[in-house]
Amino acid sequence: MEYLNYEQLVENSLLNVVKDVLSQIKEHGLKEPHHFYVTFLTKYPGVQLPSYLLEEYPKEITIVLQYQFWDIQIQKDFFSVVLSFNDEDEKVRVPFKSIVRFSDPSQNFSLAFTPQIPKKDKKTTVPLSNDSSDKQEDNVVSLDHFRKK
Repeated sequence: MEYLNYEQLVENSLLNVVKDVLSQIKEHGLKEPHHFYVTFLTKYPGVQLPSYLLEEYPKEITIVLQYQFWDIQIQKDFFSVVLSFNDEDEKVRVPFKSIVRFSDPSQNFSLAFTPQIPKKDKKTTVPLSNDSSDKQEDNVVSLDHFRKK
């Protein structure tokens, strides 16, 4: 991590703008003509979407907060909201760091972000077991073939 990563500091501050806007909507409701488009990465850790939406939008999706949304909840790292998809109410969970774009077209206001899906830790924990019934043979290379007899 850089000592003073200004880009990251600015991006975090702008994500707080999104969080503050959504908090105001939760507290006071959404007043016309405001409405929001929120585009986010669907594969980001912590995103929760119905499986049929993940299949249809494997990289990113844009949700609209305008008429048919309910029960918006704002947490430190994410927000959740119930939206209507094909006349079905579905809960969606969006980590703030997964957001690509946030806009309010009625005010010609838009923010763009550069989310990065965290890389998995290269150290993998493998459970230790003395039980030979565990079939982990796919990852085992026998050295017997290479030994001189």
